[in-house]
Amino acid sequence: MELLICKALLWIFGFSVAENYNKTLDSMFLVQPESDILLELESCSSDSDATFDVLHRYWMYECKEFSVDTFGMCLLENLKTAYQANIFSLEEFGRKCYSLWQTLPDELQSTDPFHVLCYADDPLSWSDEAQTREIYEELFDFYM
Repeated sequence: MELLICKALLWIFGFSVAENYNKTLDSMFLVQPESDILLELESCSSDSDATFDVLHRYWMYECKEFSVDTFGMCLLENLKTAYQANIFSLEEFGRKCYSLWQTLPDELQSTDPFHVLCYADDPLSWSDEAQTREIYEELFDFYM
């Protein structure tokens, strides 16, 4: 579920497209068609808000086993791809990362590497783009 949660967050916050999330969901559903959570997610797979609500509920209250490292590697790898593609300005990328960070469970928000997402763009407030880029690039290497 870690990869699915990661792909959903990337889609919801605009780092990726629905097709990437749906591809992961569909492959998981084919393996576990009896899964209630996957069936529920299939039924709302075109609506990012409904998907977020279902996954957030699952993640907070039903998820028994969760690999922080698997989730983190997926998240940082995909954020790095979006960062390197220069799809967003550095300011917009930072705002999106902060919004994503706000949705993480409290226990992830305050741990490495996730807490960096809440402050990596702070140097932009004093026009230090180089330091912001350095923070992000160091973050992306966390699992290397």
